[in-house]
Amino acid sequence: MYVITIDYMIVNERREAQFSCPVSIKIPGQECNLPMEQRLLCGHRSVSKPHCLSKGCCFSKKPRACYYPMDECTVDRHFVFSVPASLTEPPLSPALLATAGNSPCKPQKVTSSYALFKIPMDSCGTHRVMVGKTMVYIVEVINTVQTLSLNYGTITRDSPVRLLVECRYVPNTVLSVSYMVKTPTLGPNVQSQAVFGVQLRIAENDLYTSYYPQYHQPLQMLLGRPLYLEVRLLNSPDPDLVLLVHFCVAYPRSGKAVWLLLYNGCPNPLDPALQQAVLLHPPPPPPQAQTRRFTITTFQFLPDGEFKDPDEEIYFMCSTEICSPEDGPCVEGCFGQ
Repeated sequence: MYVITIDYMIVNERREAQFSCPVSIKIPGQECNLPMEQRLLCGHRSVSKPHCLSKGCCFSKKPRACYYPMDECTVDRHFVFSVPASLTEPPLSPALLATAGNSPCKPQKVTSSYALFKIPMDSCGTHRVMVGKTMVYIVEVINTVQTLSLNYGTITRDSPVRLLVECRYVPNTVLSVSYMVKTPTLGPNVQSQAVFGVQLRIAENDLYTSYYPQYHQPLQMLLGRPLYLEVRLLNSPDPDLVLLVHFCVAYPRSGKAVWLLLYNGCPNPLDPALQQAVLLHPPPPPPQAQTRRFTITTFQFLPDGEFKDPDEEIYFMCSTEICSPEDGPCVEGCFGQ
């Protein structure tokens, strides 16, 4: 029971009142309506219902079972989510999915229609970053592209898939999950002449007139040199769509360290290199609301007291949102607001 005491005045008299409310345990609703074959056990089968619900899990009497809700960030600090084969067209192969990084993890269960993941927040290549007051856990799921090497070249029938899954934890709230697809497919309500999505690319100079190709070798940059990044909507079917950049981070592939570059569209105030900012010159091509540009100063991730591998690779990732003004105001805001 939560209890709060309120002091108030009536004329010249001070009075006191108490208000209270019971502690309510979140009982999953729609996410618990799972068929038997899609249930991942949460603890032992003999666990009691109160203990099961206290873990944020689902409970069924017949058959008796305690299982995880789907597409949730759980109380015991796991990503639990499904990836349907229909995510891409043609359908992907769920058995080829795994988390990215040096310690990849495979799905808990795989069928021809979906893959079920249960991933700890402190392993499997998960990255953690503090964004404002929000702790964000990020894991990347990729597929293994099967190739056939022939005399005249290499052939594949698989498209590369990269799916980012976030768990966002705001103080005094429950965990929530969100998906961000980096290689999205066209939905039934989106018509475009080519692949529609968000692209992050690196310009060769501050004029943004030429860019490094998508599959270039890792860039070798001197420390302290500027790096020109651009996030843009690719092949937008609607000129009124607005690209929102919630945050951008940099991280080494070999470690769990993450450095916040942009938050809420603005530079990280804790970064000593305050040059990084959304650029106004040169202005992005129209429509400007669909292109964001910013400059960062190159740096190296260092452990305490010693240098890391000089060939360390650093990756950039941005969390974006595509907004339509018809659905409401398109503004960048903190998570939970």
